Amino acid sequence: MNEPIYGVVYEHQQTKKLLQYVPKKSIVFLWHCDLDGVAVNGLLEAEVKAIINMYPTYSGTFQHRHVETLLEAGVAVFDVKDMYRKRVKLYHGQEMMIDRNELYLIEGLKSYKVATLEAYDETLLRKKDVDARQHYSSCYEQFVLNTIDFAKRERHWFQSKPELPKSLDQLRGEQVFIVARNTDYEKDIEALRPILKKKEIIVIAVDGAADGLLKHQIKPNFITGDMDSISKNALFCGATIICHQHPSGRSPGKERVDELGLDAESIRFVGTSEDVAIMASYWSEASRIFLIGCRIGMEEFLEKGRHGMGATWLARVQAGEKITDLKGIHHVASNSLLNVGLSEKAERSKILDYVRSFFQERFYAWKKKEVL
Repeated sequence: MNEPIYGVVYEHQQTKKLLQYVPKKSIVFLWHCDLDGVAVNGLLEAEVKAIINMYPTYSGTFQHRHVETLLEAGVAVFDVKDMYRKRVKLYHGQEMMIDRNELYLIEGLKSYKVATLEAYDETLLRKKDVDARQHYSSCYEQFVLNTIDFAKRERHWFQSKPELPKSLDQLRGEQVFIVARNTDYEKDIEALRPILKKKEIIVIAVDGAADGLLKHQIKPNFITGDMDSISKNALFCGATIICHQHPSGRSPGKERVDELGLDAESIRFVGTSEDVAIMASYWSEASRIFLIGCRIGMEEFLEKGRHGMGATWLARVQAGEKITDLKGIHHVASNSLLNVGLSEKAERSKILDYVRSFFQERFYAWKKKEVL
């Protein structure tokens, strides 16, 4: 890095909460080990100048490309090596400068060194990749063992129908789309937007996915989750709110909606809020469950700090024949999949039209009670 980076700094120990208010062109100070794809998408959308992380942005425990994505977009990424100034409060709008891998706080005409940084570049990324490949075997084994262990402990939750809110009765016999926040999930929403906007379709947004849907002028019928990554505006969109109550009885989402004076129902269950949405759709006798953005792979769980996926595996096993997983459907329209002499724009349009007509045909067949 040759030129110093100047900007105002905003800090939060939860990246998803920081992204709800951070101004564009800021420097962000994170506490986020192994940045996940959703966070990276949000940081790019916020057009941040630089990222400073108290934890390893790429630990090398497992392989991911998220730091590389940021660097390719021109965002400088740094991990803190040493802190020099003690502080009581988190940064919120202070002026700072990054120069020669050192972070300075600017107060008036004076500057104070705050920390020494390690900058990510091609060399460091390759080193992290090597570390991740070396750790892969043990990481995979431990993830599988954790998954099996959790599945054994949680399987009884899936063996009989749980108590569900009466509002979910409307799912019986219907096609349900469950939308969760994940890397590039909004591209999938855009690819399927004409289908998702149909009145006959029931859309369940998992937490902050409601904001992504509303951005594309799609109002979800239901919102479920912990309500920790959803905006206040989305909570007031008119959807039925169903809070995820954890086995312990705690429901942080219910606490939030109660404070806002909103009506909400609850489902007490294990696993992630995505698992709850799939399970509830299954036991409510939905005819088909389409998934957009829902997690299933090891990397997706590790980057969220989960070292196993017991309930997710159980939910997929249970609802298996009803599930159609559409995560990444936008890739069908990518230029790399076909080479038919069309321009990229024309090719994308042609393939998207095909995808949409494919689902429309099956949708109308289902409405006529024909075999899908």
